[in-house]
Amino acid sequence: MILCVPDEKNQYGQFLRFEFLTWAPIDLDAIDTRFMDENDIRRLNTYHGMVYDKLSPLLSDEEKKWLAHATREVHR
Repeated sequence: MILCVPDEKNQYGQFLRFEFLTWAPIDLDAIDTRFMDENDIRRLNTYHGMVYDKLSPLLSDEEKKWLAHATREVHR
C-alpha cells in the first residue's frame, strides 16, 4: 500500500509523491523480466533492498535468510 502525500511546491504548482505504508516482497516467481526495461528492474531491486533493510532487523536468522531470497536482485 502507498499513500500520496504533498511534496515540493514551486512556481509550477504543488507536486505529490508516494510513501510506502507496507513493506512486503513482490513474488519473483510471478515476474518475467523479459517484459521489463532496465528502469523497471532497477525500481524492483531498489524496493526489495528497502524491504530487506526495514524488515531484517526484526527477524530471526532463519527468517532473514528467507527474506534475503525473497528480495534477491533480478536481472535480465
